[in-house]
Amino acid sequence: MKHRPMKHRMDRRPDRRHESVKPPPSPPREPGASQAREDLVFGVEPIRELIASAPESIRTLYLRRGTRRRFERESERVAEAGGAVEEVDDRALTTLAGAQAVHQGLVALIRPHRYAALEDLIAARPDPILVVDGVTDPRNLGALLRSAECAGVHGVIVARDRTARLTAATLKASAGAWVHLTIAECGNVVRTLEQLQQAGYWVAALAPGGGHTIYQLDTGRPLAIVVGAEGEGVRELVKKRADFVVAIPMRGRVASLNVSVAAAVALFEIARRRAPAAPVGDGR
Repeated sequence: MKHRPMKHRMDRRPDRRHESVKPPPSPPREPGASQAREDLVFGVEPIRELIASAPESIRTLYLRRGTRRRFERESERVAEAGGAVEEVDDRALTTLAGAQAVHQGLVALIRPHRYAALEDLIAARPDPILVVDGVTDPRNLGALLRSAECAGVHGVIVARDRTARLTAATLKASAGAWVHLTIAECGNVVRTLEQLQQAGYWVAALAPGGGHTIYQLDTGRPLAIVVGAEGEGVRELVKKRADFVVAIPMRGRVASLNVSVAAAVALFEIARRRAPAAPVGDGR
């Protein structure tokens, strides 16, 4: 490995809301939009998971009229965290969630995510840090956050451009993992990598055809692992800034892994090699 000098969507109906539903703060999509609202979570289990992990993230909880007692606990937690709770009819819920959505009588309007300051994240020195550049599918981003948290990662940096935001779909796909992560965003990824290097991190870009495999990576130093776009992978400019470009050896006929799976393999390998050796058996 080289060494560097120490110098880093919904078939929507027209927006006719029931009079008891307060309009969400962000403007609704135009009728016929092909994607679901990005600030809505619907369905009993996804909303229960969200309330259990981060009730303060819910701005308004909409219940099917007559189900307040069924969702009493959830309603209380949202209200205690500063959110509003409203009972509405099915038509209003369908207008909010979309004609094709299975809302099960429960829809939540979430607040915009508050990112951590990049400088604060770096100063806290989590190790490793996951850097996400160009992942455009919110569900892939959510899966990345889930993989990272499960592997013991505490800090994630997400590019501001060409990368999915922390929408309802992202939070749902993360299965609550996002709550346990410090997530910052950055503008210029290359400059951010320079900052990380100046702070003592070594940057490893995860990409097929890398000069080394993930199994050869020196895990004894502070690491920032960079993953790139679905399909295109890590940008060439980012690879050039990285200290190492590392690959996951493929044993089958398919040439690459989904980005969240690749990140999981790498992050768990780092965690495995850093874990203290445990005795096997009882010595007999």
